[in-house]
Amino acid sequence: MPIYEETYTSWEGHLKSRPRTWWVIARTGVRLLWKKWMIVLLLFGTIPFLVRVVQIYLMSRFGNQASIAQALQGLKIDPEFFINFINGQNFLLMLVLILAGAGLVVNDRRFNALPIYFSKPVNFWDYTIGKLLIVAFYGSLITLIPGLLLFLIQVLLTTDATFLQQYLWIPASLIGFVFIKLVVLGGFILTLSSISKSTRTTAILFFALLTFPEIFRAILSQVPETGIISLNADLGQIGAFLFGLELPYAFSIWLTLCTMAGVIILCYFVLRKKIRSTEVVK
Repeated sequence: MPIYEETYTSWEGHLKSRPRTWWVIARTGVRLLWKKWMIVLLLFGTIPFLVRVVQIYLMSRFGNQASIAQALQGLKIDPEFFINFINGQNFLLMLVLILAGAGLVVNDRRFNALPIYFSKPVNFWDYTIGKLLIVAFYGSLITLIPGLLLFLIQVLLTTDATFLQQYLWIPASLIGFVFIKLVVLGGFILTLSSISKSTRTTAILFFALLTFPEIFRAILSQVPETGIISLNADLGQIGAFLFGLELPYAFSIWLTLCTMAGVIILCYFVLRKKIRSTEVVK
């Protein structure tokens, strides 16, 4: 057949995803986001960690001295100490997630990069997990990593093994709490990024949907059940449950878990709809 009569023949095979493709997406995204403002924000996030380190030192150094034990009564190192640290990072975590995740999907959609991703051995899960790991990496730098370091510092500064024997389960609770927190909030910001038209819109929506329900919860504090509308309140409820503390809100832990499951399922279906390659018409 003459060359001028040759026509394009579409490929009828199936792309097979390569293992750890999500790792390539995550690693590249982490490297691209490691810039001035992210570094400054992460450095600012070390201040609460350093304050807690001083608190641990004071308790380990002077906690047994009767003359000042009363003054250090509020510096007790227990499960509440660790969950208060994680919850105290909520605002910084929100800023880090905005900086890291607001543009992850919307920019790919705006510049029509999704077909480029899916023209390679990349499927929905590779793409989504890779993007989620980007925000989880930066989120863990101000939550999980310093939380585990605080536990290690406390163990090293304790003169006996009592603390370790009593609270050996705390690292597992830290990992579980931060994992749930980052999956929910990370999936939430990726979902908002997938339905927004710009990075700025994603950032505003994420900030508003985390902040305004919390304000309403505070205003309607006489009706404790209204706290279920706040993601931060729901996550705080789960954290208290994992650390064996008294639940801070009146609604049950099962209602909280159902709400979080509903948020994750909703995010999944929205991402499924928005993250897909353009079909080629034969």
